[in-house]
Amino acid sequence: MSIPEAQFQDAEKLLHNAQRIVIISHRGPDADSVGSNLALRLALVRQWGKEVISACVDPPPENCDHLEDFKSFMQDFDISHADLVISVDCGAPTMLKFGDTKPELFSGTPPLLNIDHHTSNDGFGTVNLVDDNAAAAVQVVYHLLTRCRFRIDRHIATALLSGLYFDTGSFMHSNTTPEVLEIAGRLMWKGADFKTIVRKQFRTMTVAQLKTFGTVFERTNVNRRKLTVAALNDDDLRGIGATPEDTNGVIDYLNSVPEGNFSCFLYEDRQKGVKGSFRTRDDSINVSKVAGLFGGGGHKKAAGFLVPGRLRQITPRIKIDS
Repeated sequence: MSIPEAQFQDAEKLLHNAQRIVIISHRGPDADSVGSNLALRLALVRQWGKEVISACVDPPPENCDHLEDFKSFMQDFDISHADLVISVDCGAPTMLKFGDTKPELFSGTPPLLNIDHHTSNDGFGTVNLVDDNAAAAVQVVYHLLTRCRFRIDRHIATALLSGLYFDTGSFMHSNTTPEVLEIAGRLMWKGADFKTIVRKQFRTMTVAQLKTFGTVFERTNVNRRKLTVAALNDDDLRGIGATPEDTNGVIDYLNSVPEGNFSCFLYEDRQKGVKGSFRTRDDSINVSKVAGLFGGGGHKKAAGFLVPGRLRQITPRIKIDS
């Protein structure tokens, strides 16, 4: 961990001094965000007797429904009752969304503990545990829990391993370091349900998901700049009988195309706008900077954005109409 020990000490003080805690996952939560949230929740509630609300503007994905306390997530909360707010796996304040209706979220009262691993994170918390060399936010959470001497039981271990497995692409991405595999091994020794994690995240696909992936593959092209790109609009998803969540993971397949150096997948959510995901295998390309042009961010090799508007495909180009 490249996070100074003093930061971990400050974080531990915040946890000790607070009784009513809100833990927030980013909009459109994934297994890393959900796993980080629930691991902290389980430790704080069951071992330190804290009152904890797990919050997210969007419901958690079904591939996390095996995690303990999965159903505890709330889509709103009263910040005036909180002694501490914890942000997990959120690269920018806008990704929390609650700041739109709760401006005091970033006022410092109550204090905000920022736990993350995104390059785009500018340290928006009162205390910041941010390590962009970490493979996942759960990796930072793991170190915080061990430093605070929490007992990592099988439920906490499963939540942590879920996030680690997801953000490393089932231990296939370049962020799979020796430390990642060492932590994964420790979590399995603690009783993490690895078999269910694998089945839920990468070995279960609905008919709608299969049809969605098939449509995306059919529309995939590589342009002269070696960008592999594909897009689906809202009508496409409705015609398939799919939801935006059914597109999860398709970007990694686009990134496997040998003719391309980096990849982009765009899809339209009529309620939220257009979401874009970027991936690259090329060490010389920083897709986080590309996503930043659209108000997004992430990591050097994996990033995304969300903008208002509709997708309009003008072969071979794709345009976002605001």
